[in-house]
Amino acid sequence: MTMNKQKLSDFLLETGGKSNKGIADSIRDVKGLKNPHDNVVIFQEKRSICATAEKLQNIIRAFDKDAVLTIKTKKGQWKG
Repeated sequence: MTMNKQKLSDFLLETGGKSNKGIADSIRDVKGLKNPHDNVVIFQEKRSICATAEKLQNIIRAFDKDAVLTIKTKKGQWKG
């Protein structure tokens, strides 16, 4: 499954297999966040992931204009 037009954050949510609470708790652990609202934590991280993926893709293309950022999970593959 290749997701060229899907946002990376949406792809990760769909293929991750965790509940919203599980995802939010994982994000809190990784980033040291204290926000108790699961949806807010996930929404903010989704925006961050998309911005970071776009920046990374642009930098990769600075080295090679034909390069593509690819993320593989057990359930699929995303290409930027």
